Amino acid sequence: MNPTRRQHYHRIRTLPNALSAARLCMALVAAVLFLLTGPTLLPIVLCVSAGLLDLLDGWFARRMGQVSRLGEHLDPLADKVLNTVIYLALALFLGNTWVLIMVILLLLREWGMTWVRGHFQQRHDITLPAGKLGKWKMLFQSLFGNGFLLWLSLRPDRRPPDAAFLPTLLLALGLILLLSYLSAFRYISSLQAAARLESGKTP
Repeated sequence: MNPTRRQHYHRIRTLPNALSAARLCMALVAAVLFLLTGPTLLPIVLCVSAGLLDLLDGWFARRMGQVSRLGEHLDPLADKVLNTVIYLALALFLGNTWVLIMVILLLLREWGMTWVRGHFQQRHDITLPAGKLGKWKMLFQSLFGNGFLLWLSLRPDRRPPDAAFLPTLLLALGLILLLSYLSAFRYISSLQAAARLESGKTP
């Protein structure tokens, strides 16, 4: 991961920002629907659609040269809210203590890294793109989270569809937590190295 100082696009009304805002709204609507209807198909489709839009907004931002400061905050915020909705829905509908603990650990990592990224951006104006490990983590989070919600939606009484559901979910959460904290450690190490390098350049 190579830290860079980006030339930001200063317009706010851009297609990438609109897509990120749409993802954020879809996640919030899905949260309300989960509360009202449980793990039904409609909120799951909204979460899947928001995840697919995530593939587009970053691509459009780079392709169109519209990487903006607002987008750098709005895009990860939409990611965090979406993952929070997905995994809290799983934890609350299942009511399993181990699932809840692992979800809390995952969300602490996600929101903690949001604070760390914002802190370094504010103090050092350093932009650090996600590494390969972080990208794999995001992919697994989206696939597993939506997949298990869809699996859970097959039963209208909200119970796991079969005996394999809970062990498979715990295994998947363990893998996601491992990738999440490994990627967080590498990301923070890279940020600290970039900050030291930047301090050394300061007269």
